[in-house]
Amino acid sequence: MFGFEVKKEMKEIVLAEVAKTGQDIREVIARYTLPEFAMLDNEGKFDYHGKRVTLAEWQRINPLGQYGRIAAVKRRETI
Repeated sequence: MFGFEVKKEMKEIVLAEVAKTGQDIREVIARYTLPEFAMLDNEGKFDYHGKRVTLAEWQRINPLGQYGRIAAVKRRETI
């Protein structure tokens, strides 16, 4: 869910925060990760794990669920 290899200390921090706050583990992990980056094409789609998806599709399938963050940029047409 982090998008990178996590060391033991980070796992302990996350689990302690989950235990202390009672929040969903995905919500806690989301605070420690950078947002995904998406460059949208003219159809509003971008590459995500080998698939072309829309922002709405990404919101349904990303591992962090409703806590996932994404930075989306639409390509500007060149003349």
